[in-house]
Parts: sequence; C-alpha cells; structure tokens
Amino acid sequence: MFQSILKRLKRTPIFYRIAVGNALIIIIGALVGTILTRILTNITTTLWHFVLFASIGILVSLGLNILILQAALKPLRELSRTVNRIQAGQAEVDQLLIQNTDPDVHHLTQALSSLINQLESSNQQLRLLSERAINAQEDERKRIARSLHDDTGQSLSSLIINLERLEKHVPADENELVDRLSSLRIMASSSLDGLRSIIYDLRPAILDDLGLLPAIRWYARTNLEGAGIQVELEFPDDLPSLPQPLSTTLFRISQEAINNIIRHSQAKSACISLGLGENEVYLKISDDGHGFDPGRISSEAIEKQHWGLTGIQERIDLVSGKFSLDSDPEHGTTIMVILPLLRSEIKLDG
Repeated sequence: MFQSILKRLKRTPIFYRIAVGNALIIIIGALVGTILTRILTNITTTLWHFVLFASIGILVSLGLNILILQAALKPLRELSRTVNRIQAGQAEVDQLLIQNTDPDVHHLTQALSSLINQLESSNQQLRLLSERAINAQEDERKRIARSLHDDTGQSLSSLIINLERLEKHVPADENELVDRLSSLRIMASSSLDGLRSIIYDLRPAILDDLGLLPAIRWYARTNLEGAGIQVELEFPDDLPSLPQPLSTTLFRISQEAINNIIRHSQAKSACISLGLGENEVYLKISDDGHGFDPGRISSEAIEKQHWGLTGIQERIDLVSGKFSLDSDPEHGTTIMVILPLLRSEIKLDG
C-alpha cells in the first residue's frame, strides 16, 4: 500500500506536489495556530510567549516547506547530475530516462535525450566530413607538390642550365647581354628555391622517405634557426615507425606550431619533444616568447577566421587524441599533444 502511494506520488507533476505540500502546511498551521490560541487564552501569557510560539511555528513551516521542495525537485536534481556525468563522459544517454517520475520531468528527459542523440549524430557526421576533407587535402598536397616538382621544377632547372650555357657562348665584349643573362639566371635560381620551399611546405619528401623525426628535425631547424630562434630537439633514439595517419598528424601539428612561434611569439628559443608511452605517442612544443590568453585568442580566431589552433584541435579529435595549451604572457607557450596508439600499429625499423 505504502509503495503504491509512493509510486503515485513520483508520477505526480511537480506543480501539484508543491501545491499539495503547501496546502498541507497551511492546514496544519491553521490547526496548530487555533489550538495554541485556545491554550494561550486560558493561561497568563506575555509578549515572550507569543514571540516564542510564533518563532516555533515559522521554523516548523519553513522546515516542512524545504522538505517538500526537496522531495518534489529530486527528479530535476537527478536529471542535472546525469547530464553532468554525460558531459564528463561518465554516463550514457540512456541513463537520462529516469523511471517512475512525473510526466513533466519525463517529457524533459525525452527531449534532452533526443537532442543529445541528434548532436552526437551531427558531430559524427562532421567528424567524417572533416576526416575526408583532411585526407583529400593531404592527397591534393601530394599531387600538387609532385606536379610542381616534376613539371615546373624541371622547367626552371632546364631554364637555368640553358642560361648558363648561353652565358658561356656570349662574346666577352657583350657586357650588357652577359649582365642580362646573369640577372635572368639568378632570378630563375631564386624562383626555383622559392618553388622548392613551397613544395616542402606542401608535402616534404623527407616525411615519406625518411619518416617523422627527420621531417620535424629538418623543418624545425630550417625555419626556426632561419628566423634566429634556437631550437632544442628531444627525440628518442629508438622510436619505431608510426602509422602514416599519426605521422602526418604529428608533422602538421609541429608545422603549425613552428609557424606560430615564428610569426607571433618573438621567442629566442624553443624546444620540441616527441616520445612513445605505453599506448600513446606524445608531442610537446614550448617556447620562451610572448604568450597569450588562450580563451581570448580562441574566440577571436573564429571571428577573424584564423584557423591555426582550431586546425590542430580538429586533427587531434580525428584520431581521438588529447590536446592541452598552456600560455602566459610572461612565460611563453607550451602545447602538449597525446595520441592513442595500438601496439599492433607499431612497425620496428630494420
């Protein structure tokens, strides 16, 4: 009987629970007040008696009201805790559906469950689209780099060779023509150097030929030391070959971080560490330059369409990794990337 009453109370809407509870408080208060009034009229009372009995009545009413509100709002508190656990990844969406609750809360949990499922479905679709876009971008980078190397690069090299030959066949007294040919050769050589830099930025052949560590080492020393920034590299001697998606992701993150150091940090030194844990690979990049407020930069990046950190986070999310950023105007910037790794994916060199 008692259990049946409790189940019916749980299915009662919150509004009616509170209304019934307050009605009971009013009725009980009126009855108790009537009884106390009759008692006080039959005895000698003072002001302190009235204050005492009034205070007791107020405290009892407040206590009963608090208990009623706690019991009535318990499903909402449970719902709030469940939502927080889902947000922290400690619970599933199915746990939102609280059993034996009132219709209003039940409808609210159904709406929240449907909304979360829709968001998860949309996020999954966005992740798939983002993965396809990044993979297509990498394939296009390879294609463009190969085309520039095989076509434009070869044409410029042939042009430089022919200009050198022409210089040798021009009579020594044709100073003006010799100077023009020399100027054209120097210009073509400069264009070839610029083209090679573009090709290496698009897709460095060293990444495919020699692997991740030589590629990061080459890119860091070429760009950081070229900008007057001392770089310290902390790489293990026996790091095995990583799967290509992870190698590409780590290299692109390093590339973006190095470019940010050069463009924004005004640093004097930087440190790049890469290593292998039990089931993960980590990358740490730090500098001693002018830091920034990560929250403010993240919000401004969307408005100004600066996608550096957003691109890093997107690549990390695609491989289910973790990303942390620590920056302070007086102590520089440190980024830490941790990517999961299955031992079956590791290939030992040699």
